[in-house]
Amino acid sequence: MKKNIRIIGILLFAGFSFFYTEKVTKIIKKKDPIMIKLNEVKNDSYISAIKPIIENDEYTTGINGCEIDINKSYDKMKTIKEYNEDLIVMKEVINNNNLNDKYIVGANKIQKKVSLIFIIKDEISDNLVNFLLSKKINGNFFVNLDYLEDNTQIIKLISNNNNFYFLVNNKYDDNYILYANNLIEMNSNNSSNYCFTDKKDDKLLKLCSKNNMKTIKTDIITDNILSNIENKLSNGSIIAIESNDIEKIKISINYILSKGYDIVRLEDLLNESNNCNK
Repeated sequence: MKKNIRIIGILLFAGFSFFYTEKVTKIIKKKDPIMIKLNEVKNDSYISAIKPIIENDEYTTGINGCEIDINKSYDKMKTIKEYNEDLIVMKEVINNNNLNDKYIVGANKIQKKVSLIFIIKDEISDNLVNFLLSKKINGNFFVNLDYLEDNTQIIKLISNNNNFYFLVNNKYDDNYILYANNLIEMNSNNSSNYCFTDKKDDKLLKLCSKNNMKTIKTDIITDNILSNIENKLSNGSIIAIESNDIEKIKISINYILSKGYDIVRLEDLLNESNNCNK
């Protein structure tokens, strides 16, 4: 019994010593000139997050904010024993919004970027693929299940510069989506994280959300390609095209580039991350 009491006493003493040491360390750290300076400048370096703009069941994406990582900055500066602005470490302020139950209609308006979606029902034109490659443009191809099954080699080749997604409709079930997305992940360089629709479809939205996919909604341009793009073009636009008139598509792409826009993958356009330490 005495031995047990002694062991309990030692453990209690060790626990108290650890607690006391940690508390003293925090007090000393708080009074350290480096920590005082970091707390003084933290508000000057804070960049507010741009929140997604939500209107009913639609939204445009935002951008994460940035703030000083006090502890990491302090640890780096302690190695040289003085405050040094060059050693400040930033961290992201995350937009914690789960919006899979809403339609994405565009990206934030800060960056001059757009994405092109090509709706493919039959085949992908070599002429289009070569043009995109020559312009160093990344496209987004939404294809049906038949295309995914019959064109694995083409997908592997094209996906070096473009992303592939499954053209889901509300007739599919979870097994179809899982199968199709596995085909994409095995044969392309991206994960199939996006669904597409040109009109609101609650059944499709729920199905995609259930499979951790975000649903993009925008009109499909099938004719008068250039004039329709002129009307839709703005920062953060998602432009969907279904047409075999490759020459008109090429003219329209040249128009977009002439206006100073970068044409990027969906994952780049809709990514809310902020490289705070750049």
